[in-house]
Amino acid sequence: MNVLCSCMRFHPHHGSNIELDEDGVVASRKNSFANALTFSERPLAPGEIFLIQIEENESGWSGYVRLGLTQKDPSSRFDLPLYALPDLIPIGPSWAYAITKTAISASIKEVEDREEVLDESEQNLVNYKRFPRVVHRQGSMVRTPRGLIHENTLLPYGGEPRLPPGGLPTDVGSRIGVMFVPTSEFGAAMHFIINGEDQGPSSLDIPFTSAPLYAVVDVYGSTKKVRIVQYDGAKNLQALCRSVILNSIKISGVCNLPLPPLLKNYLLFSD
Repeated sequence: MNVLCSCMRFHPHHGSNIELDEDGVVASRKNSFANALTFSERPLAPGEIFLIQIEENESGWSGYVRLGLTQKDPSSRFDLPLYALPDLIPIGPSWAYAITKTAISASIKEVEDREEVLDESEQNLVNYKRFPRVVHRQGSMVRTPRGLIHENTLLPYGGEPRLPPGGLPTDVGSRIGVMFVPTSEFGAAMHFIINGEDQGPSSLDIPFTSAPLYAVVDVYGSTKKVRIVQYDGAKNLQALCRSVILNSIKISGVCNLPLPPLLKNYLLFSD
């Protein structure tokens, strides 16, 4: 496996209205606005950004693409629901959000058993104070938990000035990424990166060691076609060794490695 490249495709198990093109990198919805669930071909590694670009929109529908993470393995060929929200939740542990014209909208969160729920602005403030942003600009590069990538990778159209000033996350050319970052030995936070800006943690305490996490994309509503953005990362030898180890074992196995706690922490939590 090329540890420098995201090398990601969509999984062949997808909604009946989805068509995959360009060797599984492009997903298009053929008709209607439902039955358009897609998944990453493989699970994400901690800190790996699953990045898509909106390729085409279609008028006449409300809402836009939904994006998130699921522990439901698409290779099991389970019966797919009509939508990611809220239909995927009863099937398997999943965390997903609707992308809106302003950013992300909390449509499902870890609130099933809570009697008191903060409103969205209060919860986002609490989340940000606990776990700040993990993607930071450094000149023309961006530091991510898995290494440096060029800032243009995360910008609309790869940095080409095609979006008008004030371009929206739902516009054609917009680039939206999702990732999970461990915050404890067993829990992780999900982050969205929209056109180069880390939106901060949106879901917390995801049990990332209990099962692999796949990206889930619902090509919903006005969003007609999306493309997975492949990218290279500039890494030092230490980061390369970390990638090789994480690509060779399950995340849950890191705690059982015969390594000092300091090295285990680096494998799981390094940014």
